[in-house]
Amino acid sequence: MIRGTNGRNHGKRRLRALSALGAVGIVAGLASSLPASPAGAVPAPAAAVAQQSPHGDGVACDGQVYVSFGDPDQLYTANRGPGTVQFAPLGDPTPFLYNAIGVNPHDRFLYGTTFGTGNNELVRFDGNGDFTNLGAIDGLPSAVYISGTFDDEGNYYVLADDTGQIYQIDVTSRSVTRVINVPELADPELDVFDIAFRDGFLWGSTDDGAITRIDIANESVDFFPGVLPGGEDFGGVFTYGNGDLGFFRNSGQLIRVHVKNATGSNPWFTVLSTQTTTPATNLDATSCFLDSYADLAVHKHGPKRVEAGSEVSYRITVKNVGKRGSSGWSLIDDLPARLLSPTTPTEGCEITDGVLSCTGGPLAEGDRVEIEVTGTAANVLEPTKVKNTARVFGDDADPHKDNNTSTAYTHIKPSDNN
Repeated sequence: MIRGTNGRNHGKRRLRALSALGAVGIVAGLASSLPASPAGAVPAPAAAVAQQSPHGDGVACDGQVYVSFGDPDQLYTANRGPGTVQFAPLGDPTPFLYNAIGVNPHDRFLYGTTFGTGNNELVRFDGNGDFTNLGAIDGLPSAVYISGTFDDEGNYYVLADDTGQIYQIDVTSRSVTRVINVPELADPELDVFDIAFRDGFLWGSTDDGAITRIDIANESVDFFPGVLPGGEDFGGVFTYGNGDLGFFRNSGQLIRVHVKNATGSNPWFTVLSTQTTTPATNLDATSCFLDSYADLAVHKHGPKRVEAGSEVSYRITVKNVGKRGSSGWSLIDDLPARLLSPTTPTEGCEITDGVLSCTGGPLAEGDRVEIEVTGTAANVLEPTKVKNTARVFGDDADPHKDNNTSTAYTHIKPSDNN
């Protein structure tokens, strides 16, 4: 668990160089520490693109996470599983670059903003991944927009790179309705590559691992350093259905962060899990959990009594006890210090510095996953009770949180050899 503190993180950051907006190859790579892909597709004129107008339904909102990346740009669904995230294409690649994607809760279409051509136009995607170029946004200056999201009221926010200007947009009228000025975000060393909405704030991260919380009402930003690993870009940020934050690292990771006291002056951040993904350039992310909730429960079972020096085995069960399917989950267990050399054979689980972290994919109603942990009981001089608590975090909103934790108690008695 990491407690954030206010203030700028002055660690060494990678300086980013930008050329003209027309340099598509350079712009495509700016959101990654990896080399830029060669400039390929030539952006199509707005009139030609608009002929591909979709008339379908919005995107799925049953716990879906969406990402876009590449040159040409491709939209994907991010399918979470044990230890990994697999990207499945949604629709065809676009003949233009876009970023700053978000799902409008009012119409459930996914929107983005084009860049790399000198113009920034609003693009809409339906549930099949088919797109419409809706045209220019009235009042939006030409800039690089790679950070974007929607709030609960359907307002679309995009951050102009290296300017500190955030533009609130009405996608129905295709016009800017408010300009939010946050001068601290103009620092080119920060590398804030995406934002997500939660609790009235816009959340993101810097290149050196600080989480940013932008107060759009008061036009200010707080920096909470040391939460994420630094030195690489986090091109995609989204919010899970339970309020956790997801950070896609361009080099190929999804890091999940739980935030406690999110609106307070000193929020607490806990990194719950890490999953491997495909490395990507021009990476962006968003999510939709509007139709998603699941009642997950966890139960931890261990031996009641063991002797010092003997093997100790715990079994942790994650089960969907509700009437709706779960889109995924993470689990964390700070193993007791008196459990020596703990190991786990369970797919999607790892133990780092004595903390068990697991990730899992969808769980249908009644489905369960078993997790095993084995270690050695430490030497004790007198009978000692050891407490061990596991906690599950569903990707979706959970209507019953009282069954999300489970504790096992094990009594260690001194070895007869003492």
